[in-house]
Amino acid sequence: MVIDDSVDFLKALELRLQTEGFVVATASSGQAGLEAIARQPFDLVLLDMLMPEKDGVTIYQELRANPSTRSTPTILLTGIAVEGYWEPMPYETDGISFIMGKPYDLKFLIARMHQVLAQTCGGG
Repeated sequence: MVIDDSVDFLKALELRLQTEGFVVATASSGQAGLEAIARQPFDLVLLDMLMPEKDGVTIYQELRANPSTRSTPTILLTGIAVEGYWEPMPYETDGISFIMGKPYDLKFLIARMHQVLAQTCGGG
């Protein structure tokens, strides 16, 4: 699941991930993303941190507070990747969730996705 309010970014990332063999669902708002996740579990969530209405930090906290999504790996993507900016949220949050800056290196993002999925799902 990819959640980002920038439709252009969302579509570009969706196409890139599909090219790499991932099955991708998308949502262009935090609330729409939470609703999709409530209907269907996902192996991994890529989440923009800066969105109107519900930002990525709020969504991340809601995912962690819900027993059915608590262990869903989450990679938070942000244009503001300055250490300390998102305090008290650490850069490596719980071993299955990470903050990455935009623009990101696609190969690094995909490698991180495979790493997280191998830990939690037994593969990527």
